[in-house]
Amino acid sequence: MATFLKVVSGVYLFVVWLVFVGALRTPAPPTIGSDLLFHLGVFLAAVCFSIPAVILFAFGQMVGELRSIRHYSRQQAEHLKAMRAYYEPHGG
Repeated sequence: MATFLKVVSGVYLFVVWLVFVGALRTPAPPTIGSDLLFHLGVFLAAVCFSIPAVILFAFGQMVGELRSIRHYSRQQAEHLKAMRAYYEPHGG
């Protein structure tokens, strides 16, 4: 699931910035006035649309990290159980 979330967020991010590059190649509509204002607005829109992808990627990273933390804590518990069985006196 973590890999899926990272891939989906990466594809979404790629599409957003691909649209941004495409919008930079088009001239500004006559109602806006200047190309600089149009390009600045397009850039701010691309940044705003990129925020969900960043959040989704971070959530995917957390899911992956939690899985590995759970795995390592389970391994450590099994190791401690084996050490206790070896070192604790056997009632007898």
